[in-house]
Amino acid sequence: MYRRLDEERGGVSNEFVDGIHAFLSFARNQPSYRQRGNLLCPCSKCKNQKRRHTDIVEKHIYLKGFTENYYVWTHHGESCKASTSHCPVEQETWSDHQNSPVAVDHSYDPNEDVHMLFDDATIQENMVEPNFEERYHDSGFHAFEAVNQPLYEGCHDGISPLYLASKILNWKTTYNLAEACLDEISETFKTVLPSPNKAPESYYETKKLSRSLGLPCHKIDVCEDNCMLFWKGGDKELLQCRFCKKDRFLPYSGKGKRIPKQRMFYLPIGDRLKRLYQSETTSSHMRWHAEHVSSEGEMHHPSDGKAWKHFQKVYPQFAYESRNVYLGLSTDGFNPIGMNGQAHSVWPVILTPYNLPPGMCMKMEYFFLAILVPGPKHPKKSLDVFLQPLIEELQFLWSDGVDAYDVSRNQNFKMRVALMWTISDFPAYGMLSGWTTHGRLACPYCLEETKSFWLPNGRKHSWFDCHRVFLPKDHPYRRNLRAFRKGKSMHDDPPTWLSGEEILYERIRSIEGVFRTVDCGGKGHDNPARTITGYGDYHNWVKQSIFWDLPYWADLLLRHNLDFMHIEKNFFDNLIKTLLNVPGKTKDNVKSRMDLPSICRRPDLEVTPDGKAPVPKFRLSKDGLKSHDCHVIMQRLLPIAFLELLPEAIHTAISDVED
Repeated sequence: MYRRLDEERGGVSNEFVDGIHAFLSFARNQPSYRQRGNLLCPCSKCKNQKRRHTDIVEKHIYLKGFTENYYVWTHHGESCKASTSHCPVEQETWSDHQNSPVAVDHSYDPNEDVHMLFDDATIQENMVEPNFEERYHDSGFHAFEAVNQPLYEGCHDGISPLYLASKILNWKTTYNLAEACLDEISETFKTVLPSPNKAPESYYETKKLSRSLGLPCHKIDVCEDNCMLFWKGGDKELLQCRFCKKDRFLPYSGKGKRIPKQRMFYLPIGDRLKRLYQSETTSSHMRWHAEHVSSEGEMHHPSDGKAWKHFQKVYPQFAYESRNVYLGLSTDGFNPIGMNGQAHSVWPVILTPYNLPPGMCMKMEYFFLAILVPGPKHPKKSLDVFLQPLIEELQFLWSDGVDAYDVSRNQNFKMRVALMWTISDFPAYGMLSGWTTHGRLACPYCLEETKSFWLPNGRKHSWFDCHRVFLPKDHPYRRNLRAFRKGKSMHDDPPTWLSGEEILYERIRSIEGVFRTVDCGGKGHDNPARTITGYGDYHNWVKQSIFWDLPYWADLLLRHNLDFMHIEKNFFDNLIKTLLNVPGKTKDNVKSRMDLPSICRRPDLEVTPDGKAPVPKFRLSKDGLKSHDCHVIMQRLLPIAFLELLPEAIHTAISDVED
C-alpha cells in the first residue's frame, strides 16, 4: 500500500493498485460498511477521520496515497497486521515524479487519465475559496459515475446523467431560458423517464452535476469602486476597502449570508487547456502550429510571424515542447441590457489557444471565458485589479506548468503556457497597456515623437499627415507639397522602436508617480495630470500594466494588437456617413471646413465668404453595417461601387485601387 509510484515505468505501480483493490474488498465485507454504506477514508489527508463512499475513498488513495504507519486496519475491522510485503517507502507526490522542464514520456496507465483530470497541481493556494480542494476531489468519481452509468436501465449507450445535464445547460445558453423553465424541464424528465432513473431533479442539481467535472467558477468580492479584490492573504478577511474605506458588504439584515456590494467571476484556464489534450478531436491539432509547413515569405498562422519566431528563439526550452500552449487575450465591454437600456458595462476577458490550425483557432468553442467583470461601472484604468487571478495562474503555468495527458500519443507531459499578446480596440488598448490612448500623445507607437497637432476650430487633435515618416526615403510622397499639409515635405525618420526592456525600465519605472494598480488601488490613476510627473507633456503613462508581472512580457516583440475589424468598422461608419451626409454623424461639418485653409490646399471645400460650405464631390445618402459586412464592403464592393460614382483621385484614395 506504500509503493505508490513505479519509478521505472512511471505512473501508479501495479502493486499499489492491487493493494487498493485488496483493501477495499476487505473493507466492504465488514459489518460497519454493510450497515452504513460508507467507510472511513484512510488517505493521507483524511486519515480515517471522515466517512466517504468507496469510489471517493479509492480516488483519494490514488491521488493522496495511503495514510502513513497504518499497518493495522483497526478502523476497518482488522485485528492483525497487514501483509509485510507492502513495506513502507518514502512518499512521493505526483508532481515530484513528473518534474521534467520539457516533457516526460511515461508508459500509458489506463487509470492515469483520472489523475490527470483531477490532480493536485491545478489547485493553487490562495486562488480558491475555503474547502474547495476537498469538494473538488470528492467530485471526481461522481463525475465518472455520471458519465459512465446509464440514465435508466435499458437506455441507449452514451445516454448518461451527465449527457442530459449538459444538454439542459446548452438549451439554457442557446435559448436564454429562465431558471424556472429549467426546473420544469428537469422535473418533467425525472417524471416521464422510466423509474428508477438518475435524471437531475432541478436546475440546481444540473449545475451541481456539471461542477463535478472539475471546471470551477470562483466568485471573488470586489470593492464597489473597483479599488481592490477581497482575495488571498489578509485582504480575504477585510470588511472594508484598504484604499477608499468603503464597506465590502451591503447592510446586514441578520439573516443568511452577507451579500457583497460587487463580485467578479474567475474561471481557471489550466484544466480547460488540459482537456484539449484529453480529447481525440483536438489533441493532435494542438501540435499543428509546430508541425505545419508554410512557404517562405507566406503567413498562414501567427506561428509563421516574426513575433512568434522571436519568442521561440528567446525561450527555446519552451518551444522545444510543441504541446506547450500559446495564448491570446481579448477583452471589450458591452451593455447586456441593450443600447436603449440602462447604462451597464460588462467586460468579459477571453483567451484562445493559437496552437490550433486557422480553421479551428477562431471557433467559438475554443474561446475560453476567463474573467467576467459584471459591472455596472466601467472598469476604466482599474481593469488590472480584475486581472490579478488570471496573471497569477499564468505565472504558475509558465514557471511550474501542470501535468497533462496527451491521448493522441498516450503520454503524460508537463504542459506550460505563455500569453503571447492582447487584442483589443483602441480605448481598451490603453486600459491593458497603461498608455492613455487620447490626447496629443495618443499614439502608442510614436509616443513623444508624435507629429499630431491641434485643430483650433474642430477643438481636437489631428494626426493628418503623420504617416509619411514611415515611407521609404526616396518615396515621391515625401516631397509632395500640395497633396498633404501644404508647403511641407517630409524628411524625418520614423519614430524609434523601443524594446520591452527599454519601455519598462527606461520609461515606465523612471517616471515618478507611475505605479502598479494593485499597489495604489483602482482609483489611484484617476488624476494622472496631478499625480504623475510629465503626464500629457512628454508621455501618457498612467500605470505599470499588470502584464509586466509576467516574466517573459518584456521579451515579447509584439505585446498588444489592435482589433482590425473593430477599427475598420468604425472607419467604415465614418466614411459612409460622410459620403451619405448623415445628419449628426458626418465628419464633414462647418468646423472642419474652417480648419482647412491653414492646413491643406482644398479651395473647393473652404467656407465661402457668405458662410456657406460648398457641396463636396465625395458626398453621396445610410447607416453602417456589422463588422464583417463592413470588411467585405470595404475590400470587395467599394472599389467597384464607387468606380463610376466618384472622381478618379477620390476613388483611388478610398479604395487604394487605381483606375
